[in-house]
Amino acid sequence: MMLRTVQSEPLYHTWEILVVDDEYDSIQVLIQLLHYYGVAVHVARSGRECLAMLRDMTPTAIIMDLAMPHMTGWLTLEAIRTTSSLATLPVIAITSYHSEATELEATAAGFDAYVHKPIDIHTFMTTLSDVINRAPD
Repeated sequence: MMLRTVQSEPLYHTWEILVVDDEYDSIQVLIQLLHYYGVAVHVARSGRECLAMLRDMTPTAIIMDLAMPHMTGWLTLEAIRTTSSLATLPVIAITSYHSEATELEATAAGFDAYVHKPIDIHTFMTTLSDVINRAPD
């Protein structure tokens, strides 16, 4: 008798992801990618809009650009982490300005993961899944 190991696929269709980015093209790429996997997507075009949306919803995770005008991803994360009901919400940093120093700073600041643009689809979805699976219930 042959036994097979069943590798469970992430339950993408149960996820609600909040994408926070001020760049239209980046938003569209993420929406198309996430929709392909059956993920529900919400969009905030600024840190302030993100925080306003979080008053009414708790997404499965947030994908946040670091370099946004007025309220950066760094400041938005700080506001999220200091709000007790949101403190453990998974937040992934995404940026076009990749450097090892930025990645270390993002981790130290409290981002759960760091992804640089252009994204590798497989790596991105694996990272997103890992971050969501590590999050406390």
